Amino acid sequence: PKPKASSGFEDVADGAWYRDAVAWAKENGVVSGVSKSRFAPDTNVTREQLATMLYRFSSSGPVYVTERADITTFNDFDEVSSWATDALGWAVEAGLIKGVSGNRLSPGGNATREQFAAIIERYDGKFTLEYSDPVLVSRYTAKKYPLVKDADFYVSTKGSDDNDGSFKHPFATWNRAVEAVRALDKTDKNGVTVAFMAGSYGPLSVTLTAEDSGTEECPITYCAYGDGDVIFNDGVEVPASDFSPVSDEVQEALFTNKAKGKIYVADVSGKIDGYDVQSLVLSDSGEMNLARFPDKYDDNTDNLLRAAETTGIRTMKFTFPTVLRRLRTTYHTLDGLKIYGFLTFGWYKEMLSVGDVNLETGDFDVPDYYKARSYDFTGGLRWEVEPDGNIFFKEDVDLALVNLSEDLDAQREFWIDVENEKMYVYGEPENYHIISGSAVMLTMSGVRCITVRGIDFYNSDRAMIDAYGEGITIEDCVFSGCGQFEDGGEAAVHVSIPEDASGGGVALPTVVRGCEFRNAAGNGLFIEGCRRGANILKRRSNVTVDNCFFTECNIRKSNTGALRLLVSGATVTHNEIVNACWEGLDYRSCSVVTASYNLFENVCYNGDDTGAVNAYNGEEAEHNVISHNLFLAGTAGSVGRYCAYLDDSCGTEFCHNLIFNCGSAVMSNGNRNNNIHHNVIVNTESSPAAITIHEGCTVLTLEAGASGDFNEVVKHDTYKRWREFLDKINNDPEWHDAAAANMPELLDLTYDTSRWQDPAFIMNTVNEAYSNRMISYTGAGYEYSDEVKLFCNVSDNLAYGLSDNPLFVNPTQGDYRIRDGVDFPDIEFEKIGRY
Repeated sequence: PKPKASSGFEDVADGAWYRDAVAWAKENGVVSGVSKSRFAPDTNVTREQLATMLYRFSSSGPVYVTERADITTFNDFDEVSSWATDALGWAVEAGLIKGVSGNRLSPGGNATREQFAAIIERYDGKFTLEYSDPVLVSRYTAKKYPLVKDADFYVSTKGSDDNDGSFKHPFATWNRAVEAVRALDKTDKNGVTVAFMAGSYGPLSVTLTAEDSGTEECPITYCAYGDGDVIFNDGVEVPASDFSPVSDEVQEALFTNKAKGKIYVADVSGKIDGYDVQSLVLSDSGEMNLARFPDKYDDNTDNLLRAAETTGIRTMKFTFPTVLRRLRTTYHTLDGLKIYGFLTFGWYKEMLSVGDVNLETGDFDVPDYYKARSYDFTGGLRWEVEPDGNIFFKEDVDLALVNLSEDLDAQREFWIDVENEKMYVYGEPENYHIISGSAVMLTMSGVRCITVRGIDFYNSDRAMIDAYGEGITIEDCVFSGCGQFEDGGEAAVHVSIPEDASGGGVALPTVVRGCEFRNAAGNGLFIEGCRRGANILKRRSNVTVDNCFFTECNIRKSNTGALRLLVSGATVTHNEIVNACWEGLDYRSCSVVTASYNLFENVCYNGDDTGAVNAYNGEEAEHNVISHNLFLAGTAGSVGRYCAYLDDSCGTEFCHNLIFNCGSAVMSNGNRNNNIHHNVIVNTESSPAAITIHEGCTVLTLEAGASGDFNEVVKHDTYKRWREFLDKINNDPEWHDAAAANMPELLDLTYDTSRWQDPAFIMNTVNEAYSNRMISYTGAGYEYSDEVKLFCNVSDNLAYGLSDNPLFVNPTQGDYRIRDGVDFPDIEFEKIGRY
């Protein structure tokens, strides 16, 4: 990169061809000159100077410089300058400098051009990452829907609910189509179809009940006709044509002179019933800059906070002195100051009232703290309450400081006067969309055999689909811009499967295929059911999530997945989950889940102690397979974030995955029966623990066994959960039969402390990690304690340095096929991702 300034050396002329190079080297600490003012550009470079420059350069990058060779064994060690001792020790240990004849380092000897070339080649081979992102063979192409022929009913934005629903005389609303389907004689029919013609509909609030169900012989389908996009938008439209300049009287009463001629108003009477102070307004050119909300968080009064900093939203450090100093210099009056936090991920901005601030004492009063906390904002705004009631912020967050004393003064800022039903905007008006968030867009309650296909749902502060039933199929739909509704769903699409589906048999299939989930405050997709009681051990839910795309999910809800499963018996294949704030796939406490050929990229970017694939808290979880997936750069990129987080979970087989440029691959903690094998980890992070098996519970057991005091063991949460689970299996015939038929290995486990040395004792870490391959800067990759090795099979895990390529055909071009003749299973890239 270009240097920021000149080097400052007197003997480096401004016109010299090496001027920028010297300036860059000084800025980056590579050179310091022979004095403060001289660089000596025409003198020769000695070997110890060259080693020192490489050492300094490496110290600022991702290269290990801690290891040193003992250079006192060289015959001319006493000739090494004191400032070069560490650098030469590192260079020798790294194999960059090998000495000259006579067992000498020749530190003061000139580095010839050939020596320099040889040293740089060695450096590049050892420390330069040679590998490119894996090339995916599969590429998703959106498919055009064929025209639906012979639908039973049609809906069009140009139709009328007074029509008969035929192709030439379509209905105008989904609700009218539901009425027609309900009244239709379905005798001898093999299905009923409602086709929506292209257009933008909304707002949408449809409820389907059990009487709107289909059957296996006659399913009900709601789908796109195929002549263009069918879009349902929640909220209401305010077109630009509805706006006019405010009158002089309103200008004088409500706004400052500097905004004169720039404020426009529209009458929104009847459009904002149920308007929520946390709702959004979007315009043709994107989301609005900053809304003006009532100054009381909970009551929609018309005493408005109508002003803010002209700079709008910015990031600042949450140390109180910094905030307070900025306030004192920014605002000409501090009357009525409040601070609001905006979580700015994708389209969704959540406004949280942090409270009043006393600028003299720095105290914060947070009367609605517990209310706010109940929504769980830890995915973005993170704070703790100190004993004195003050708020301590744990990390940066995007903020807007809102003050009564200022006014609308920036392009595309707006204020909605709820009481008088007026909408004011600054600058030339556009077409605006108000998200009122009054209801779930599509509710299905107790239904069977219903399909929704090819319909797009946009911009809702509630769930887009909330379904309870079985035989539900959602295909080729888009769900974009979904807030978090308060009734517990917290997902763009929520499907709950009846526990006693089909009279106790396997539930009818639940299928979500070819859909996109974008910008969801909580989960993109949440499927639950068929796992309570002995159902935990049975393959009952029959769920498929296939060929879907998830991005920017969990932006408000913490510690959960873009895709969340709480079911037994789910297949998750060929999906792409990118840019997820927390987990990608959350399948905690589930059994018989298969996740294969999925792509995870930049997942867990805002979460700690979690994983792109998360199996937390699941003693009853068995027979789960996470295989043949690709975890790409950014996934689990720091301490406490993993590609697979097998915490307090069991029965997961994590195998044949490629993990590229991620922080840590797998963490298995407080659990048993996990098998981690045949994974390839191309890991450029500094931590050598690519695969971590924690031995905490085992250590506790061993210490208790040595002392005979098991008091702490039996109080441990893991012990208590396992004991409760095993008691159900041993004492309830239904549970026992389900375990014997589906997971017989559970019958061998024990919580009897007299068997504390037995691998079957529930507190002992019993896992397998074998035949994994890792490539890293150091060539190190695995750390297992003696306690782990006591009960675990840990074998044949090999690690290589970056200069080695023992596995792949051509990783510099992203070709990660396994070389011919190498006894290691290939990774099937042609099957990974959407198809």
